[in-house]
Parts: sequence; C-alpha cells; structure tokens
Amino acid sequence: MILARLSSAIKEQNWFAVVLEFIIVIAGVVIGFQITAWNSERAEDARASMLIERIEEEFRVLETSLSDYERLLASYEAASENVIAAIRNDTVSTTDPALMRDWLGLTRHVGRPPARSAIFAEMIASGELSLLPEALRTALAEFDQEIQRNAYLWPEAASHLTGSTALFDAVEYNSLSADHDVTSFDPNLLPLAESDLEALVIYQGALRITYERILGSAREVLAAIEPDQGGAMP
Repeated sequence: MILARLSSAIKEQNWFAVVLEFIIVIAGVVIGFQITAWNSERAEDARASMLIERIEEEFRVLETSLSDYERLLASYEAASENVIAAIRNDTVSTTDPALMRDWLGLTRHVGRPPARSAIFAEMIASGELSLLPEALRTALAEFDQEIQRNAYLWPEAASHLTGSTALFDAVEYNSLSADHDVTSFDPNLLPLAESDLEALVIYQGALRITYERILGSAREVLAAIEPDQGGAMP
C-alpha cells in the first residue's frame, strides 16, 4: 500500500507526498524498534525480579544454616578448650565422666564447608548476572570468594583430626552413633593428646571465624536486595 502510493507520487512528481511517505515509513520502523526494545526490557526486568526473589529465598536459608553452624563450631571450640583446661589443671580424673565424654564427643567435630550459592553459579553459567543491580552482583561475588578463599581449612582440619593417634588411643568412640559419641576414655592417656587438641582448637576457632565472615557476606547480599525491592514498590 505504502509502496504503491510512493510509486504513484514519484510518477506524478509530487515530492511533498514522496517525503511524507518516507517519513511515515521511517516513523513506522522507529516505532517498531522501540516497541521491540520495550518488550525486551520488560522481559529482562521480569526475569531479573524472578532471579532476585530466588536469591533472597536461597540466602534466607543460607543465613539460618550459617548462623546454626557458627554456633555449633563455637560449641566444638569450647569443648576442646574445656578438655585442654582439664588436662592442664590435672582434673581429668576428677571431672564428671559424663561431662568429659560430652566434651570429647564435641571435640572431634570440625563441621563442614558452607555451600556456595546455587543461583549465583547458575547465573554465571547462563550469562544472566548482568541482569542484577551492580551492588547485588558485587555482594554475590564477595560471598562466593569468601567461601572459596577458605575452602582449604576444612580438609586440613579433618586431616589433623583423623591423624591424631594420641587422641584416638585415649578415647573410644561409638562408630555406630551418628555423632560418634564417646563410650569411654583413659584419663592417663588423654594428657598425651594435649598438643593435638591445642592444634585442633586453633582450627576450630579459625573455622568459626570463617563462618562469621561468610555469614556477614550472606547478610550483605540480603542487604543489597532490600533497597532494590524497596525502590520497586509503588
């Protein structure tokens, strides 16, 4: 239709009509591109909102689990310190055996490494990280780096623990128990494990501090989400 009118205007040398038809064509193309861009932007905004919701859900769960593990590591560290104190004060034999068994049961734990963000890894693989606000991208990257930077601590701590022959000579653990509870210990052999316990409590303290930092990074991610959500509210 437009081409027919344009051809007719050229034959008639109606240059005003020619210019007008060109303007109509160009305006139509520009409007079409603009509509496509708006639709693409709306789709990206919707995808970004969905990703942010998933990030918040994941990091609420991570915040709880990290906080729980931080407290657990603090209890492991405290138990190790109590056993060391009993050895140094020569009170192993006079301490309530049940209490000593509880301490020794906690002593042999170092927890486990915190999980990396699944949604962050997914967005890196899909190339969708750019959809997020810069502050949130930065917070997610720092959380992931904090985990990777300290990942070596857990295998080192576990290796030290399993290599502590003096501790396992002095303590008998119930391998059938989920928590490997202590069934008995030898008060005379336990002092020989003091050096191993001292190294172990250093690892447990380092792991606890690491969990504190990672928990702080997780909360930074959540803090980066909240202003974005607040800005999107009417």
